[in-house]
Amino acid sequence: MKRRNFLRSMAMMPIIGRSCIAGGSMLANMKNAYAANGKTLIVIFQRGGCDGLNAAVPHGEDEYYNLRPDIAIAPPSSSPESALDLDGFFGLHPAMTGLYDIFQQGDLAVLPTVGYSNANRSHFSSQDYIESGVPNQRLASGWLNRYLSSTQNSNELRALSFSSLAHALQGTNPVVTLSDLSTFSNQANSSQNDTLQNIFNQQVNNENHARFLSYKHGNLALKSIANLEEFSASNYRAEHDAVYPDTLYGQQLKNIAQLIKSDVGLEVATVSNDGWDHHANQGGAQGDQATKLQDFSNGIEALYKDLGTAHMSDVTILTISEFGRTAKQNASLGTDHGNASTWFVIGGQVNGGIHGDWPGLMPDQLYLERFLAHTINFTDVYAELLSNHLGIANGLPTILPGSQYQPIGFLS
Repeated sequence: MKRRNFLRSMAMMPIIGRSCIAGGSMLANMKNAYAANGKTLIVIFQRGGCDGLNAAVPHGEDEYYNLRPDIAIAPPSSSPESALDLDGFFGLHPAMTGLYDIFQQGDLAVLPTVGYSNANRSHFSSQDYIESGVPNQRLASGWLNRYLSSTQNSNELRALSFSSLAHALQGTNPVVTLSDLSTFSNQANSSQNDTLQNIFNQQVNNENHARFLSYKHGNLALKSIANLEEFSASNYRAEHDAVYPDTLYGQQLKNIAQLIKSDVGLEVATVSNDGWDHHANQGGAQGDQATKLQDFSNGIEALYKDLGTAHMSDVTILTISEFGRTAKQNASLGTDHGNASTWFVIGGQVNGGIHGDWPGLMPDQLYLERFLAHTINFTDVYAELLSNHLGIANGLPTILPGSQYQPIGFLS
């Protein structure tokens, strides 16, 4: 095999962390290992810094309209371009009808002021801190991988990271990374697989560390392609009239539903939803952010519907962003990097409603007179999910080092 073809094949393969997969059907093994009452956490990262003030709209505060004369969302009314009222003060962006329907059912918690002290406004640094689980500190491992490492489970597909390996899932526990399940279907019949198998099966010893890792992880990748093809080869059909967006994001959420309903024991799944850095021409009820919010909301609604009441009782969806945006619109009719952002939590165990104190938007209430102040520490969001959904309250000091958990109340 030519070197360029070999490298191309390797680049297409899923990334797998340290693991040991036994022979035979991984699907059968996973079903045998999975407990019927297992919990699943799905984390959707809105990368780029989503403008929370136009997602969870504080229409009850006049200053919001003074700060954003061109891009603010109108107060609730009969107009289809007005905010979808939640509690008389907050409303959702009119493009987010999917999440609004979930709110009406009591299964959506809105956290409009999530952040951390002395927050960094660099995309990369703040994303690293958020996914490390420690404010203003980048750890080599992510908070979700530390969760996996803190619990004992023989299941072989505990975690899955879509598109690229999220920093939250980096660490010692094995994680599969892929674009979507069709990746396996496309590769399972590749004529190059036999050649790669011969390369990886060559005898090695532990003294040549790089060669040993290539042997070990190359074989794991090939086995995963063959085993996960069992899912992608099936003609999966969403249930309960769920319609996923015709985007990669929508396909990835559909894949998650398929795996959860297949009882493979998936505990954690991460999805990157990019494109939220709206410095110019952000728009209000219509425009770039509105288009993104509609896709974002419709995808979650489809996943929620598809899984149905039975599965959503054991599934919680968390949406996060590295920071919000400036309270005031800029000269380019957009918003710049900010501070607190809006996070959402969806699930059958969720206490629906608005959570967290509202700090206000007057100049003396803003952080550094420019940014929405945070009133919820992001580590407390994680701690509540770990304690009340995943059930490992005793492991918080290891998973979230240095945090002092203050209950929020979005999960009983």
